[in-house]
Amino acid sequence: MRTLVWLLVVGLLALLGIALSQQGALDPLRNFALTVASPFQRGLRAAASPAADFLDNVAERQDLEEENRLLRQQIEELTAEIARLKESEFTAADLAELAEVENSRPDDEFLVARVIARDPSNLKERLAIDRGSDDGVAEGMVVMSEGASMVGVVSKALSDFAWVTLITDPNSNVNAMLLESRAQGVVGGSLNGGLHMDLIPQDAEVEPGNTVATSGLGGNLPQALLIGQVTSVRGEPQDVFKTAEIKPAASLSRLENVLVLTSFRAARLMSP
Repeated sequence: MRTLVWLLVVGLLALLGIALSQQGALDPLRNFALTVASPFQRGLRAAASPAADFLDNVAERQDLEEENRLLRQQIEELTAEIARLKESEFTAADLAELAEVENSRPDDEFLVARVIARDPSNLKERLAIDRGSDDGVAEGMVVMSEGASMVGVVSKALSDFAWVTLITDPNSNVNAMLLESRAQGVVGGSLNGGLHMDLIPQDAEVEPGNTVATSGLGGNLPQALLIGQVTSVRGEPQDVFKTAEIKPAASLSRLENVLVLTSFRAARLMSP
């Protein structure tokens, strides 16, 4: 009975409160409560504002960091793609120039090779190509650049790659001639990577700008392969021979693709 009475009382109070609220009788009480509670609400809001701002800043910072990470990743991917396209463009242009050399010498056979290494020693001027004896490369074969100029000679051929001794190697000696005067001499390399032509007759006409090519003398190399141009000449009138400094026609330090002249075979001359 006590519980029932309590429920009835609560119900009646609730109904009374609803009736008074609808008639506006409780508005003064509500306004008073809001007036009393308002300063506390503002204080709580002010106290909580720094924490809320901090949390907002943390969230914004995390969003910015994630956005920056994605942007950096996109920039890296685009940069890598640009590098790949540039390399593809350069390789295509290089191979096109090599193809022009092949087309200009229809009677010869060539093999395109890529430079894969250089001799780390400062005493040798050599490079390695990605073609070897399995591809038909043999020792003594001539290697040419995309400009149809001579690079060097295959000095060692293994199954899947080969070493090429450059014309600038100190041990390299190439029988050569000056195309303008037809004077002959020997082109060799030096320890500083330079190129010079020795044994030029004293009475031969030679001056800077003259073109140097292989003479074919001895049968080890084809005739008229471009080597380079004369940059300077030295020699006194009493000397038997002159010496000329030569600038190689090929950019030997920047070679990436070369041509191996596979159709030429060096002659094996026997003494009479």
